[in-house]
Amino acid sequence: MIQMKKCRTALSFIVLFALLCSGCGTSGEEPTDVVALAYTGSKSFEYYDVGNDRNADFLSGRGTEVCITSSEYNEEGVSGQDYVYGLYRVSDHTILEQSGITDKIYPASTTKLLTALLALKYCNLSENVTFSYNASHLGVYGAVSCDFKEGDTVVLEDLLAALLIYSGNDAGVAIAEHISGSVEAFAELMNEEAKKLGAVDTHFVNPHGLHNKEHYTTAYDIYLILNELIHYSKFVSIVSMPSCEIIYRDAQGNAKTKVFNSTNLYFGGSFEAPEEIEIIGGKTGTTNAAGCCLTLYFKDKDGISYIAEVFHAPSYEVLYGKMTELMKTAVSK
Repeated sequence: MIQMKKCRTALSFIVLFALLCSGCGTSGEEPTDVVALAYTGSKSFEYYDVGNDRNADFLSGRGTEVCITSSEYNEEGVSGQDYVYGLYRVSDHTILEQSGITDKIYPASTTKLLTALLALKYCNLSENVTFSYNASHLGVYGAVSCDFKEGDTVVLEDLLAALLIYSGNDAGVAIAEHISGSVEAFAELMNEEAKKLGAVDTHFVNPHGLHNKEHYTTAYDIYLILNELIHYSKFVSIVSMPSCEIIYRDAQGNAKTKVFNSTNLYFGGSFEAPEEIEIIGGKTGTTNAAGCCLTLYFKDKDGISYIAEVFHAPSYEVLYGKMTELMKTAVSK
């Protein structure tokens, strides 16, 4: 089972290398006014309180009250030089700050948020997942791997932790095959589920975000996916952990243990959040094409919830610097 481990004050070079391989848009002018935002998820999940005003009606693929229409989608924005960012107040579905959130981007490992959502939606987390040859042989040089071997069996809840905390790409393939039988079939399911959430500008071809020119999304669509995930208590508890220890069995049935540290540099102590902010968690991502990416769920001292995201940053300093700035903006509103 997953166990909390004490967070170290400094992140090791190994974890920094993992971040570079794990899988992080064009900007516009920042809005001068706060913009109303519809929450465009479905109402079908049992955890959801139907007393809230969540909007499941769609107009041109987006919620009827949504501030952004599909016609504003920029198909050519994927190779822009400037980073994309967004700040959303969850409690009243409001965009507080944004630049380029409907531009086409490569999501890198923030893709794994949708993989996690499908695991939580369609599976019992006590199920056992057995690694295939395909899952244990990614065939991508430098890609972050949990280093599970063919025949290893992992409880799905633990594998989800490895996926979200350490960003293991092999974990993503194993989950995809467990749910749909193949990566290709799982990608079809991902795209279907994304559209149900209103994430109509998303097209995924894999469960992990390793680069493929046909694998793209927008920052706004990633917001919609994370906004859905935060209603799952298990997701929140996993992404809030700085590290995890999991026990699994190899092909011969022997019990083994692996420890994984979070790729979130706020948890590692390399960067500090504002004092008024409680970081719950989120997802990192880095590839050459995507740049450095981070999406976070956090709360202020009054318990008000926010989601912030930065994509296509040229460095970790820029990425975490902008994220910290967005958190400061949240508490100043």
